[in-house]
Amino acid sequence: MKKLNLILLSLLISGLFISCASNSEIPTNLTSAQLIQKAQNAYDKAAYKESINYYQTTINRYGTDLSIYVEATYEIGHIYLRTKKYEKAYQYFSELKDIYSTASFGSLPTAYNKLADIGISQIPEKKYAAIIKNTSENTTSEQDSEQ
Repeated sequence: MKKLNLILLSLLISGLFISCASNSEIPTNLTSAQLIQKAQNAYDKAAYKESINYYQTTINRYGTDLSIYVEATYEIGHIYLRTKKYEKAYQYFSELKDIYSTASFGSLPTAYNKLADIGISQIPEKKYAAIIKNTSENTTSEQDSEQ
């Protein structure tokens, strides 16, 4: 649970840095569906930073709805995968796996759980191994510092 909280906090902080510059330019009256559509439109134009900004804004404004949260989180992970930022992609996909592992059955759309698995499987093997090694080293050092 502590790991999940740490992941959520780090993603929230990184999202704030991503969205600070242009978040104020996004109208406040847009619905979650409108924000997601704008994110998709930006993605279709390969404007990945803009797309992430829209998804992060969706999370910031509507993230208390877990269905919206998992959709936007998956899409951000997918963008990082597409742009070969594998460690960031893994962080987002892992967060989804953690959320689904504690969610009650049927409370979330199942597609994003499967898509997170697929996303993780698309990380090149050597990159994945390095991410896992780094993650386990960080977990070990966190445990050591707690003792």
